[in-house]
Amino acid sequence: MAHWWEGYPWRMVQTNLREIDMEDLDAEKFAADLKEFGATVVTLNAGGIIAGYDTDLEYQPKCEYLHGDSLKKTVEECHKAGIRVIARMDFSKIREDVYEAHPDWAYKRVDGEAVNYNGYVQTCINSEYQQKYAPEIVKEVLEKSPFDGVYCNMSGFMVVDYDYKYHGPCHCENCKRLFKEQYGAEIPKKDDPKIPAYGLYTKFKGECTKKQKMNLHQTIRAVSPEIAIDGVDYLRVESNTDIGVEKWIYSASSNARKVSGPKRGHVVDSAAVEFLGFRYRETSISPAQMELRQWQNLANAGSCSIYIMGRIDNHKDMSSFAGTKRVFHFHRNHEELYRGIESAAEVMLIHRNMMGRFDHEMNGWIRALTESHVPFDEMRQGELKSTDQLAGKKLAILCDAKMLNDQQAQVLDAFAENGGVVLVTGDTALMSAMQNPSAPFPLKCMGIKRIQEKRANLRSSVFMVEEKDREAFPHCMEASLIPFGENLVMAEFEEGTQKYLNLVGEHPYGPPEICYYTDADVTGHPGVTAFPYGKGKGVYLPWLAGTFYYEEGYQNTFQVMQDVLCNVCGARQIAPDLTPMVEVLVGKKGNQTVLQLINTSGVFSNSFFEPLPVYGIELHLPLDNAGETEEKQFGDTAAEAKAYNGGTATVRRTKTERIVTLDRLEAYEIILL
Repeated sequence: MAHWWEGYPWRMVQTNLREIDMEDLDAEKFAADLKEFGATVVTLNAGGIIAGYDTDLEYQPKCEYLHGDSLKKTVEECHKAGIRVIARMDFSKIREDVYEAHPDWAYKRVDGEAVNYNGYVQTCINSEYQQKYAPEIVKEVLEKSPFDGVYCNMSGFMVVDYDYKYHGPCHCENCKRLFKEQYGAEIPKKDDPKIPAYGLYTKFKGECTKKQKMNLHQTIRAVSPEIAIDGVDYLRVESNTDIGVEKWIYSASSNARKVSGPKRGHVVDSAAVEFLGFRYRETSISPAQMELRQWQNLANAGSCSIYIMGRIDNHKDMSSFAGTKRVFHFHRNHEELYRGIESAAEVMLIHRNMMGRFDHEMNGWIRALTESHVPFDEMRQGELKSTDQLAGKKLAILCDAKMLNDQQAQVLDAFAENGGVVLVTGDTALMSAMQNPSAPFPLKCMGIKRIQEKRANLRSSVFMVEEKDREAFPHCMEASLIPFGENLVMAEFEEGTQKYLNLVGEHPYGPPEICYYTDADVTGHPGVTAFPYGKGKGVYLPWLAGTFYYEEGYQNTFQVMQDVLCNVCGARQIAPDLTPMVEVLVGKKGNQTVLQLINTSGVFSNSFFEPLPVYGIELHLPLDNAGETEEKQFGDTAAEAKAYNGGTATVRRTKTERIVTLDRLEAYEIILL
C-alpha cells in the first residue's frame, strides 16, 4: 500500500509559530485559513528549543503562552480540513538554564566557550542532548499529537550564528575524543581545505550526521511507518534571501531540480522563504519574487511551498500572499496535470562539492543554459556513482570540480566512451591529479597529457576568435576578442585534440597610446578543446567562463558559452529566437510532451517586478525519428497542443521538427502536446 505522501499534491505552508502565536491560537480558523490559501500540508513548531505542548520532559522548556487551542486540536482540525501536518523540531539550541544544568550539551569554540545567542546556546550533534534526549522529545511529540511527518531544522554541525558570525569547528570534549579515537588527529581550528586533517574532519562530520539522522529516523519509524521524514520520504530545500546577500534569479528552479531528479521520484518541498532574512522576519520579500519562485517550484518539482513567520491570520505583511495563492490555486485546479511528469532534458549539470552558499561558476552555466533555452537537469557531484544516472543524457557538465574521485572519473569517461559529451571547466580534477603527478590525468576523456602551469592574476589576456573557428563560434565573429578573467590552466593535450580560440597573452592596457598587442603576444594556446573519446568526446574550457559571465554579465561571454554548448557540444536550443528572459522546460508524461515557460522579464538588477507579457513564442522540438509516420512516433495526440494558463497554443510539423506556437505568455504557462 502506498504511503500518504506518494503522489500527494504538495502545497506547503510552513508556519514558524512564535511563542506569542500560541496565546490566542484558534485551531478551526488556523485550518480554515490554510484551506482557503490552497494548502494541502502545513509545518508548525512542535518541540526542541521550546515545546508548543504540555511536555512531561524535564529539559524540554514549555511555551509560556499555551492559552489558545492545543497543538493536538490544531493537528486534528487540519486533518478535518484535509491538510496533512508536519512537526517542526529544532535541536540546534537549548535554553540558557538547560545549558547551565548540562554544559556538556553545548557546541564549544576552539577557546572552549559556548555560543549564546539571546539566551539560547548552540548544541553539539555529538552531545547527549542530541544523541539521547532529542529522540525522547521526538517520541513524546508524536505520541501526544497525530502528526503526519517530521522536519528537523538546522541539523548537523552548525558553525555560524544568526548574524552569520563564524565560530569554527566544534571543540567540545565529545567531538575531540571521538575524532581522536577514529582518526588519531586533532580537530582543525577552522574549516580550511589546506589543513591536513580537514579531509578527515569532513568525513567525520558526515559520519556523525548520518548516525544522528538514523537515530532519529528509527525513533520515528518505531512510532509509525506512516510518518513522513524529511530527507527520506520528502526532500526539503530552501530558497531564501538576506540583507547583504546576493539575489539569485534561478534559486527555486535550481534548488528543485537538484533534489527532484529527472524522474521526480521524491516529493520535493522547495520552501520559498517569505521574509527578508533573519533580521527582518516581519517584512516580506518583493511579491513578484515570491510568485516567481512558486512558478519555478511548480515547473521543476510539481509542488509549491511558502515559509512564513507566525500564522496566516496575524501576519503583519501579507503583500506576497496574493501571488503565492495564485500559484497554489492554479496547482489545486490542475493537480492531475502535474502527476507523472518526468524531465526530457538531454543535459545534466553536475554541482561540484562546495562549502559556500553561492557557486558563481555553476550559476553562470545555469544562466547560460537557461537563457539559451537548453533544457537541463541538475545533480550533486557526491551523488554521481553510475552511468545509469546519466541515462537519456547527451551532455554532462562539471564546472571547476577540483577533486574528482576514481568512481566519478570512471563514470564520466564511460559516459563519453558510449557517445556522450563531457564538458568541464577550470581546475576540474587538478587537485586529484596533483596527488599522483606521475599517473595519467584522472579524467581521460579531457585529452590532457599533462598540466604545464596554472596562471593567475592575469589582467589583459584574451582569447582571439579566428577564421578557422567560424563554424563552431558563429556568434563570436563580430566580437572576436574574448576576455576570460584572471585564471587560466595551461596544459599539453593529446594528439587529435581539436583546438579553438587562441590566447593573446598579457599586453599593455595603459596609457591609451600603447594599448595594443603584437604577433609576439599570440601564443597558440587554446581557449576551448575537444578530444574524441570512444563514440563521444570531452570538451575543456581551461578558464572559468561561468564565473566571468555570472559576475560581469557581458554578451561577449554569453555568446562563447552558447557556441560551446550548441556547436561544440551539440546541445539543442528549444527556442533559439525567444528572449533570454523566459525559462523553458521540456518534460514527458507517458506519450505526451509537457512544455513549461516561466517569464522572468520582471527581474531588473536585484529587484523583482511583475513580468511583461511575451508574444508570439515559437518552440522547436526535433523529431529524432524523422521519416517515421507521426502516428508511430507520437500517437493520436501528436497534432494537439493545449495551454492551461490563459495562452493559446498550436503545433505544426516539418520533416525534422514540431513547432509549437504560444500566442501570449504572462507569468507562467504549461502546454500539453
